[in-house]
Amino acid sequence: MLRFWVRVGFRLLAATDDDGELLMLVETTASVVGCSGCGTRARSKGSRRTKVRDLPTGGRPVVLVWSKRVWRCREAACEVGSWSETSPHIRPRAVLTQRARREAARRVGEDGASVAAVGVVALDPWRGYLGPARELVPEATVTVDRFHMIRIAKEVVTEVRQRTQQEVTGHRGRKGDPLYDIRRLLLVGRERLHGSQERRVEAALAHEHADPYDGVACAWWAKEHLRDGYAAGGHPEAREALEAFHAWATEVDVPEVDRLSHTLRTWEEETPQLSPHRCYQRTHRSRQHDHRKNPPSRTRIP
Repeated sequence: MLRFWVRVGFRLLAATDDDGELLMLVETTASVVGCSGCGTRARSKGSRRTKVRDLPTGGRPVVLVWSKRVWRCREAACEVGSWSETSPHIRPRAVLTQRARREAARRVGEDGASVAAVGVVALDPWRGYLGPARELVPEATVTVDRFHMIRIAKEVVTEVRQRTQQEVTGHRGRKGDPLYDIRRLLLVGRERLHGSQERRVEAALAHEHADPYDGVACAWWAKEHLRDGYAAGGHPEAREALEAFHAWATEVDVPEVDRLSHTLRTWEEETPQLSPHRCYQRTHRSRQHDHRKNPPSRTRIP
């Protein structure tokens, strides 16, 4: 799989496993690019990351994270200005690489795989996909792609961390800030954290200038409950545990966690296997409780 991308002008920067999904960070090998308008050698303005799904490898789904360079013409009078690099193998705003699109078409066409024979359709949690899916394959079971739902939970963790960082310190995260230093560990599944990493997370969240309202800890646990739910499965247990999770999300009173709870309710019919069990109960010290002289003791992550 990697050989193909190397052959078409990409190089691998990093690879990591993300809940069973292989994420590969790539960039093009181009170092000298000319302006399409005047031919002047362009200068780099940095890069933006875009994600597309590629063909699976080794039985695992693959997501390419393309660090797409942004170029700018050096000539002030040139009308072109700036532009993002392109590749014929990844269309702009695409969700699949071209070869993944061709493989999907081949399976429907050459293999005779009728759309009517599709049993399960996995979607991103966006309503724009739901209508066409139900129209094209009305007999299929529609489910939310677990990888995208878990990604939303991770985004919640990041949003709460960034908001808390600003509220507590008055600036964006920087090296040496407790929350900033564990930003990547917060996105790792707790079962994959070894002893020293767990202690780093505990120490950072316990720091007086890190998470005084327990918002980051609550968001982290929300993400872990979601991961546990997908791992557990079981329809009856899922409904019961999901309601318990919603009650917990209401109790902790973190806006981003509440939004995650709302998203799960919105897609409840499409997530029958979801079972966020063993909900971690804790009392969230929201901002309106700041006036208490003796606030409740802080519960640590087990």
